[in-house]
Amino acid sequence: MSDLKEQLAALVDEADWGQLTLHALDGRVVMVHPDLELSTVGVAVASDDSQSVGRWLNEGLIYKPDEAEIRERNAMAAQRYLGLIVRPFVLVQHVEAPTT
Repeated sequence: MSDLKEQLAALVDEADWGQLTLHALDGRVVMVHPDLELSTVGVAVASDDSQSVGRWLNEGLIYKPDEAEIRERNAMAAQRYLGLIVRPFVLVQHVEAPTT
C-alpha cells in the first residue's frame, strides 16, 4: 500500500474551484478535511477500504458538497484547492491561505 500512497501523493495537484465545478455538479467531488492526507484517503478509496471511508463519512471528515456549497464556492473563485483523481472521484481539499 505504501507504493500506492506514494504514487497517489505524486498525482496531487492544485486547482481552482472553476476547474472542479462540473465534477462537483456531477457528484464526483469528495471534500476532504485538512486533518487527512489526500493520498491516505485516495488509497482507501482505490482499495475499497469501506471501514475507513465509512468512518470518515460518519465523522464528517469527507463528504460530497451539496448544491448550496457548490454555489458558495463558485462565488469564492480565488480560493485554491488540492485535488487528487481516484476514478470516478475527485478528492478535494481546501488550501489555506498563508498567514503573514
